[in-house]
Amino acid sequence: DWSSDVCSSDLAEAVSVTRLVSLRAGGDVEPWQQLGFSFQDATSRLGDVAFVVLGGAPGLVDWTIASDRDETVSVDGITTHLVSVDPGISGSDVIGPTVGVRLDHVVINTDDGERTSAAIESVLGVPLKRVRDAGRGVSQRFHTLDNTVLEIVSGPHVTGTGSSLWGMVLSVSDIDALFGHLGPDVLSPPKQAVQAGRLISTVRGAAGLGVPFAVMSPHVRTSDTD
Repeated sequence: DWSSDVCSSDLAEAVSVTRLVSLRAGGDVEPWQQLGFSFQDATSRLGDVAFVVLGGAPGLVDWTIASDRDETVSVDGITTHLVSVDPGISGSDVIGPTVGVRLDHVVINTDDGERTSAAIESVLGVPLKRVRDAGRGVSQRFHTLDNTVLEIVSGPHVTGTGSSLWGMVLSVSDIDALFGHLGPDVLSPPKQAVQAGRLISTVRGAAGLGVPFAVMSPHVRTSDTD
């Protein structure tokens, strides 16, 4: 049961939100430091998003989003802290030999993509942008904040009930330099991503992050409307 200060997604009034302020995860900072992240008071950066490692059980815990009010709401079971005063971001964005440019997207796993997507729209006021059939029964739904994309993933591989923050993908300025620094035992070789002109590499589970994490080359502008 959610505590009394958390509004359920079907009762919360839609709000005006802008950008993702922070993500909090369980686990230890050491594996992240071994990738090249720098921490101060357990906080590092994912582009312009604060990344806080709390200790305890691994996995993404909750997030904070800039809004027009101060409130904690439940978005289809995901604890979401809304803040009216954006604290900004400090700390280093350096990751080994490169820097984090932008938190490309946050992945949410769910047993019902339509339900979770509808909750994001009704509670946060962030509309669904598009739906992609990824094959083998997997569906991706995309919502966009000012500084990142929310990717809602459903399919037979999601065996749990409800929805949860699952993983994240960070754009870095030099993916090849990072791969050369970490090596193939830590980072998969860069390969072509779904987005044209971009490369993606996944941090291997043996790195011990406790959170699925990948890096991508920066967004490639293909037209004036991108």
